[in-house]
Amino acid sequence: MSITSSTPDWPSLFSSAEKALQILPPSQCDPNALSPVQIASYIDHTLLRLDATSSQIKTLCDEAKQCSFAAVCVRLNFVAQAVQELRAHPSIGIACVVGFHEGTQSTTSKLSEAAQAIAEGATELDIVLNRTHLQASQYNDIYFELQRLRALSPKTCLKLIFETSQLSPLEIIKASVLAHTANFDYIKTSTGFEGRGASPDDIILMRACCIYLSSLGGNMMKVKASGGIRGYKDTKDMIGLGAERIGASSGVKIVQGALDYEKDGGFSGEKKEGGDSEVY
Repeated sequence: MSITSSTPDWPSLFSSAEKALQILPPSQCDPNALSPVQIASYIDHTLLRLDATSSQIKTLCDEAKQCSFAAVCVRLNFVAQAVQELRAHPSIGIACVVGFHEGTQSTTSKLSEAAQAIAEGATELDIVLNRTHLQASQYNDIYFELQRLRALSPKTCLKLIFETSQLSPLEIIKASVLAHTANFDYIKTSTGFEGRGASPDDIILMRACCIYLSSLGGNMMKVKASGGIRGYKDTKDMIGLGAERIGASSGVKIVQGALDYEKDGGFSGEKKEGGDSEVY
């Protein structure tokens, strides 16, 4: 991808998107019809604590193998280990956070993190939006940063983390427009380190943005819900609203909840939430 010096007419793009999103299409996904295996395929099994240990990362990867999660999501210092642990399981992605968790690092710093993560084997990057720039209307600064990150990693799955609890609905729309214009693959609600995490309203709005923006041309972005998703019901609710990836540290509990739900009556009605027992 080449970097262009031209700048879109941001006010016009934002205004058009805001007007077009007054009618929100419903999701077509029925999460009650998803098997536990299918539920697992939505999950980025996540460990981002600063005090995480090598042993905990090994457990994270073992659980990802056992449950067939979509990906594991780790900090940069654990990418190489995750790659090694999952070398025989190429279908499981290796996601690394960039600019975590404030997003205010310089573009140079984010590019350096991204380049190192990719060099060590990361297949997905979850990049934190510079919210300070967004709220100061520094849209070109954000756009050129996102462009450079995409140019660095044209084949890598890129997700832009918004921190939706700190944004207004209009700011969520603006961030979605910027992500789409820079050809990102996903827009993601939250870091899980600030504010409330994902909400139903966030997912509805972000999915509507993805649908509208795809109608203008370019790729169809997807929504990743993260932050505060602790069990099967939370996961099912987010998928039903249109999330296509779930970021959670409780992936095993979520799958166990899906198994319990299936065992205790299938998909005919709401059943009990899964407990803390692990799936092997």
